[in-house]
Amino acid sequence: MILDIYNKLFSSKYIRKGKCKKCGACCRNILFSTEEGYVKSEELFKQMQKKYKYYRNFKISGVIKDKQDFQNGALTFECKHITKDNKCRIYYLRPLFCRKYPDAIQELIYQGVTMLDECGYYFDVDKKFKSYLEK
Repeated sequence: MILDIYNKLFSSKYIRKGKCKKCGACCRNILFSTEEGYVKSEELFKQMQKKYKYYRNFKISGVIKDKQDFQNGALTFECKHITKDNKCRIYYLRPLFCRKYPDAIQELIYQGVTMLDECGYYFDVDKKFKSYLEK
């Protein structure tokens, strides 16, 4: 517990840098997760859509194969509102999930989650380790 508090107060924080290239890759390669892990069944996704209207904006687009164990078998999703020229048909009404993308969630970064290769965004450390030593 004390280590958790120490890490929250004194560890480096990640921030988002870069800018959107308007490639649409983030709207076509989405992973959703629950407390149990990534969504890996159509049945679970349908339950999520019934419980939260927000998931009705997405459709299943594929399955991840031959990746790291925790991602293998995960369903990928695509937004129903992305156009062929990578524009969002509901941009001003888009869900919070889309508005916050890409969010620098430290737990995911620690697990090795990275940005899509096509994406212009990347994560960087907000405060470099060297700056802690200079105090």
